[in-house]
Amino acid sequence: MPRANRGSAQHVRGVHISNVWLLTDAGGRRFLIDSGHRLERRALARTLCAAGVDGPGDLTALLLTHRHSDHAGNAAWVRQRYGCPVVSHPADAAVLTGAAPRPRLAGRGAPLVHDALCRVEDRYPATCDIDDTFDAGTWRWGFEVIHVGGHTEGSVLLFHAPSGTLFTGDALLAGPPAQRLRTSLRLAVPAYSLDVDACHRATLRYLESDPPVQTLCAGHGPRVRRGIGERLRRLRTSA
Repeated sequence: MPRANRGSAQHVRGVHISNVWLLTDAGGRRFLIDSGHRLERRALARTLCAAGVDGPGDLTALLLTHRHSDHAGNAAWVRQRYGCPVVSHPADAAVLTGAAPRPRLAGRGAPLVHDALCRVEDRYPATCDIDDTFDAGTWRWGFEVIHVGGHTEGSVLLFHAPSGTLFTGDALLAGPPAQRLRTSLRLAVPAYSLDVDACHRATLRYLESDPPVQTLCAGHGPRVRRGIGERLRRLRTSA
């Protein structure tokens, strides 16, 4: 079970396109992990308000696992509405702010449904000013940052050591979008990744260290607690 006295994460309900997580640490600081798609902004605001996050000062920071619009689509709005800093990996920050070009995802031979979603991503990307960045290694507030570039340039895993919670974005999925009843761990999907092999290698390299994960909070699928260590070991050995 997660160590609630050292922090705990809850799924922001009503947001289905991708998962948004609200982490409250032992010091009472509250972090939003990813921000969801702009189409679900009202649901995000409603659920955050019910959780006591209603205005400036209620969020310590918004931490982005990667820059795709289903995860960073509300980042600019969260930054303005709650007056909190937005933090990402420097490589994703450059794309989100327009300082670096945005590679196209569509037209790379993916199946039609996946390619259509890639075209939407290419047409309506997330943009946001970034207030701070984290690179690989120990960061502040008990977070460890693991750069698993290849899904996006700056895709990361975020491990909150005090609570044993691993936030994986789309580098490690717990199930398909909007499905939270059955756990199915898998690595990043090729169709939506710039260099999926690099992302897989980096993710598996981290899992080889047998990190002390108590709870897994992925970008899609259910929160996973029971048997998570064994599940991650099976994923590593079967990949």
